[in-house]
Amino acid sequence: MPNIAKSKEAKLSALIAEIESAAYERGKEDAKKEILDLLGSGGAQLTRARATRGRPPKKAEPKARRASGRKRAPKGSVPRFVEQALSDQPGLTPPEILARAATDMERLIKLPSIRTELRNGGKQGKYESNDGRWSLAGSGSASGEAGSSAASPGSESGGGEGGGTASSTW
Repeated sequence: MPNIAKSKEAKLSALIAEIESAAYERGKEDAKKEILDLLGSGGAQLTRARATRGRPPKKAEPKARRASGRKRAPKGSVPRFVEQALSDQPGLTPPEILARAATDMERLIKLPSIRTELRNGGKQGKYESNDGRWSLAGSGSASGEAGSSAASPGSESGGGEGGGTASSTW
């Protein structure tokens, strides 16, 4: 019996070797044909052959506008606007600062941006807050305190009128 098993095993090995050599020859022929096609076409198919391998290249797309479609204020415009408003008139609230916007670029600035600038600038010592009214720190704070103390009696007596006028505009 061992002879029968060995003969079947030998036949099977020979068959596998024959199949492998035929596949190898086909592969060689295919490779030769592909090279000749590429050389004969002047490289036109070379780009097509490369394009089929791997991921297709991504096309550069222009930057899309924001989903809301609104424009943004230019970078660095919020600190400049807040500093200018507070240097012109210290002791302003964020809505009062926003109301001072005169140009189209200044009107692009939103109230949350002003509040963020004041909060961050306050932590850095750039701005000071006194009962929700902001002024520049340092040299502007002395004049801001003098102005706010002069304005305090008037604002306490006429605080309802000033608050009502401001809230009616919003």
